[in-house]
Amino acid sequence: MHSLQRIEYRRGMLEKGMQPADLPISVWHRAMLPKEVLQAIIEEDLFSLAGVYGDPQVGDPVEYDYLKLVLNDQTVEITFYNRGITLLFWDDERFRRIHRVLCKLR
Repeated sequence: MHSLQRIEYRRGMLEKGMQPADLPISVWHRAMLPKEVLQAIIEEDLFSLAGVYGDPQVGDPVEYDYLKLVLNDQTVEITFYNRGITLLFWDDERFRRIHRVLCKLR
């Protein structure tokens, strides 16, 4: 069982000249984590999906999602560019698993 300590989530539309750090960030510490979010992270096994997904060159502005899962012994980072477009055009279960969890963070 992973010991999740904190979640950081940054999302929004990156206009020309914007950096991801320009977007607002939401942070949930262990005690503040909604149970349905923690359950979804475990059920979808997001701990095994670290990486970059989607295409940052598709769309203007670029849709951006960044999820950081901070555990006791590791950090899992997931970056997803243009999630909506990617889900529409590619049938990939990894994309759907990430999407289901990110929808619960809104």
